Amino acid sequence: MKKTVFLIAAWLGFALLAHPAEAQNKRKVVFGVPVTPPNVVHIPPYIAKEMGFFAEVNIEPEFVNFEGGTQTLRGSVSGGLDITGTSSDPAIIAAARGAGTKVLGTYSHKLSQSMAVQGDIKSCKDLKGRKIGIQEVGAFNEVMSRAVLASCGLTPKDVQYVNVSTKGRVAGLLANQIDTAILHVDQALVAKKKKPDLNILVNLWEPLPKWLYAAYIAPEKEIASNKQLYVDIMTALVKANRFIYKDKAKTVEIATKYTQQDADVVGQTYDILANVGAWPVNEGLPKDMVDWTINRQVELGSIKAAEKPSYDKLIDISVIQAAIAKLGGRMSGDKRWD
Repeated sequence: MKKTVFLIAAWLGFALLAHPAEAQNKRKVVFGVPVTPPNVVHIPPYIAKEMGFFAEVNIEPEFVNFEGGTQTLRGSVSGGLDITGTSSDPAIIAAARGAGTKVLGTYSHKLSQSMAVQGDIKSCKDLKGRKIGIQEVGAFNEVMSRAVLASCGLTPKDVQYVNVSTKGRVAGLLANQIDTAILHVDQALVAKKKKPDLNILVNLWEPLPKWLYAAYIAPEKEIASNKQLYVDIMTALVKANRFIYKDKAKTVEIATKYTQQDADVVGQTYDILANVGAWPVNEGLPKDMVDWTINRQVELGSIKAAEKPSYDKLIDISVIQAAIAKLGGRMSGDKRWD
């Protein structure tokens, strides 16, 4: 009998060593994703799921879809979401107002969007009196539109805001329901293909080279009480970002599945985003970039100067630093990683 018990115990021990991830209970993580369906730039969490990077750290993600970053942030603040993808604009506003959330990382730190306009709009001044497609005031596309307007002395009072979802931006342009929209690369490619006379008025990364685009955020109390979970989440997400550069074919396959776009558009978008290093392989949250973005938010009137959050109030950098250490350290040797 003792021999039998010993053999069973030995077998169980071997099984735990051979399948450590399966031997532990998967930790369910509710993940708020900002766009339905996602654009190519939003693909890292889906890569992490499809390639098993979440499973490697014993995480089972449940994706909850929203119509934009502002809505996902509200979901994070109100509870029910463990981690959320959003643009930096609402994340900064939330930090300024003491919402109790922290930025942990980013799925894309660099701007890669453009303002597309109807064919008769040739300059920023031509935007006066026109219909500007936004999701809502304070959301990414509204803040970016405001930045473009400010470049030629215009303000939101000089234009007409029209509410439109991220998914509906291209359709709104094609139907002349709106005169402008801030589009992701893949959206711009689709829009120009369907309506060649649309103009790209400005590529946002040109006037706003240091604007921090996106962020992963989580409730500060949850991070403090379960930090290892968040280190593991960010480990999977950083690994996904690094994988994107290593395997174009698989990335395009997964992105085509989730974005529901043509593979050729996804492939073109991949090339553009990968070439500029849109997905960060390291922290992606340099202090000068974050401070620059916060200061521009003040200039645009999104937040008051007295409410301006410090870098440490906005970001818990220790989580992603621990994740990068877990992956063997920072990547270097390519100008895109600088």
